Amino acid sequence: MDLQSYDYGLRPHDNFRVVRNFEINQQHLQILNRLFTPLIGPDAIGLYHYLNQFVNQSSDSINTHYIIMSELKINLLEFRKQMDVLEGIGLMKSYVKHDEQHSSFIYHLVQPPSAKQFFSDPMLSVYLYSEVSKQRYQQLKLYFEEQNKVSLQHFQEVTRNFTDVFKVPNHHVHVDTSLIPEDEPYEGIELSDVKFDFETLFDLLQTHFISKKIINKEAKNLITQLATLYGLTPEAMKRIILKSITSAQELSFEELRKHARTYYLIEHEQNLPKLEKKVDSDIKSVSTNKVEVKNEQQSWLQQLEETSPIDMLASWSESEPTAQQKFMIEDLVEREQLSFGVINVLLQFVMLKEDMKLPKTYILEIASNWKKKGIKTAEQAYQHALKVNQAQTEPRNQMPKYKQRQLASREMTPKWLEAKENESNEMKSENKPEEDEKLKADREAFLKHLKQQWKEE
Repeated sequence: MDLQSYDYGLRPHDNFRVVRNFEINQQHLQILNRLFTPLIGPDAIGLYHYLNQFVNQSSDSINTHYIIMSELKINLLEFRKQMDVLEGIGLMKSYVKHDEQHSSFIYHLVQPPSAKQFFSDPMLSVYLYSEVSKQRYQQLKLYFEEQNKVSLQHFQEVTRNFTDVFKVPNHHVHVDTSLIPEDEPYEGIELSDVKFDFETLFDLLQTHFISKKIINKEAKNLITQLATLYGLTPEAMKRIILKSITSAQELSFEELRKHARTYYLIEHEQNLPKLEKKVDSDIKSVSTNKVEVKNEQQSWLQQLEETSPIDMLASWSESEPTAQQKFMIEDLVEREQLSFGVINVLLQFVMLKEDMKLPKTYILEIASNWKKKGIKTAEQAYQHALKVNQAQTEPRNQMPKYKQRQLASREMTPKWLEAKENESNEMKSENKPEEDEKLKADREAFLKHLKQQWKEE
């Protein structure tokens, strides 16, 4: 299933499991660290290692994406970007199941390829060559060539077989192994959505009396890889194939790779292709249901959705939140299952109404009420807070007693609430443009502070 960005609907309280049908050994670590890190970067490889700790956890243990965000100090957008990289290179598979309350994800760690598989893969080997120097590439290749390198040239094998050592059983016992998972080998870079015009290629080869039977399934996969890597047309591929046919009228894969590489180097001034990510607008990465930001308010709300409440509190007070405040935020995420956006709006609303204090009982009461009202996004929380603020600024004699909670003075009202309240009451004042500018400046300062804080981390 081809999941687009809006199919994920990824939120902090969505749970996840990690599965792995192989045992990671020292060889796998060497492949990941020496060969894949130059290709996709330490952040993606670090995420692969990090997720490995969640394998084989108890079925009763529930992990949410809030754990990833809190421990790795990243938002969901950055998490999905690195997951996209791992999935694109073939080291990770993702599965999702949606229901009304939340989504459940399964992240499947894929076994890394062997060194021989890696260097035999035309795309992986060429991309690695483009990322490191020629000398470094040869060093890496030599490192894996010399592992367990023992010459058997002057030795004769004397290994005994099974029947030399054991008696042959005279009866058969059926053992059901269907429930035992098999190791899933690395399958290479996924190119199933790439289409190459084989029909045109076959027609071109036929004019040279070359049977299409020489292009079997394995050859097709290699041709698709080479065509994708080097941008080859059927006409160019025909010329390369003609140079790669042996005297026995068979297609040499080694010659095919060599001639395709030579063709590309000639056409591109001796520069091999590099592994390049798509621009952010093209990447299938998400943190929430991402839509185009139409105005400043939507941008601000989107930022609230992607920002950890702990980071938000730290940016407001310019100090680390207390342990009690962190525990309270975890309660809001785990127990009430509110999104980061809703929690951020809630905390800002309470702080500016309660003289920058965070009374836990009051906050949990509001959170429970908002959950019952079905408030799930920062936008919904924002609109609800506007209504509450407008009701609380009505004349006291018109308000029910339960609404007459002692609130902070008007000077402590959030700028975004104050601006909206003035709009709804059609109040116009001479300093309104100044307030709008102040609101804009406050938001820009908040975003700048968060970005700077993330860079420092």
